[in-house]
Amino acid sequence: MKNPTMLKLKDKLLEVIEELIIKEEKSRFITGGALGTDQAACWCVHILKKKYPHIKNIIATPFKEQDKVWSSEQKMWYKRMLEVADEIVNVEELEKYKVSEAVPGEFSPAKMQKRNEYMIDHSEAVVAVYDGSKSGTRNCLNYARKTYLGHQLWRLHPDFNFELDVTYIVGG
Repeated sequence: MKNPTMLKLKDKLLEVIEELIIKEEKSRFITGGALGTDQAACWCVHILKKKYPHIKNIIATPFKEQDKVWSSEQKMWYKRMLEVADEIVNVEELEKYKVSEAVPGEFSPAKMQKRNEYMIDHSEAVVAVYDGSKSGTRNCLNYARKTYLGHQLWRLHPDFNFELDVTYIVGG
């Protein structure tokens, strides 16, 4: 990883995840496996497993062939990531999160949202790299607000050097 922005993100994610392990006693970390922040977070959990072997690195994939249109290098890293995961959840196969009108194993925006819902439903805290724009992250946070499960939101602001802001999600 040579991109300075991603290196800074990696450092901040390591810091935040370690704080969640130590101060908040979190031990299960679920990422979506998507390119960018999801994969960076997964690799950060993998790094921290050396120091905290009790933590679990879980990848929730929205559908079987998430990497179908990715480059060969991206596919290689994705495969490696799946190999080091403690658990892989293929969300489209779970009854509660099925998208009836979608083709099994294929991309669907609804499957991406269902994957986000699965991650929220199975988490106590949310770490999000979010700039406030319309995006899948925004949809994910809106779902968390709607379901109000008392989640902590650890938001890293990409426009402000990944400054951390911790709040409790309030229903609404």
